[in-house]
Amino acid sequence: MKRIKEISEQVRENISQFLEAVDGAESSLDKVIVDMKERLAEAKELVATAIAEEQRLKRAYQEAVATAKVWGERADAALQNRDMARVKDARQRKQQQLDIADTYKRQFVAQETVVASLKTVLHEFYQQFQNAAVRSETLSHRQKQAETRTELYKLIATAEHTISTAFEHAEQKLKTAEEKAEIWENREHSDATEVKKNVNDSDLDQALAELKSDVLGSNGK
Repeated sequence: MKRIKEISEQVRENISQFLEAVDGAESSLDKVIVDMKERLAEAKELVATAIAEEQRLKRAYQEAVATAKVWGERADAALQNRDMARVKDARQRKQQQLDIADTYKRQFVAQETVVASLKTVLHEFYQQFQNAAVRSETLSHRQKQAETRTELYKLIATAEHTISTAFEHAEQKLKTAEEKAEIWENREHSDATEVKKNVNDSDLDQALAELKSDVLGSNGK
């Protein structure tokens, strides 16, 4: 009986431990749910034990009442036969059974109260477990969504950085190539201008010489 009376407290303690575990162990919800399934099974066994005890006490009470009735009938039969010794014995045995029945009845009524309380607690426990299981599934789903989003945006960010770096490198390479091309182009223009200048100077000298020859003639030397 002592263990039966402690069942309610045990179940309530399991509920409190479960709720604390859910609040403080979001990273291990699967383990918490599995643990609570085991506690729920244990709580059901405890309640089943209490119900079995209630039924046993009820049967014992009914048997004591039935036995008392039998002894009462025997006392009546002995009285009809004026067998007072048997009447006295039968009545004593009847009273003994009634006393036993009364004891079982008190125990049975008390056990009914215990079982009713345990059923209520177990129902509350089961509802809280169901709610926690749904909450666990929701949190797990959101966790997976968050991880997927993180991986996706991380992948995009990495790709963008790689692309940006590649373009920066290509632009720098192009800039260097264009600067080299400009240097060589400017050098080519400078050389061509110098050549043209030299050619023009040579033509001018030749023209002056020819003019001088025309004006002075061959004796002008």
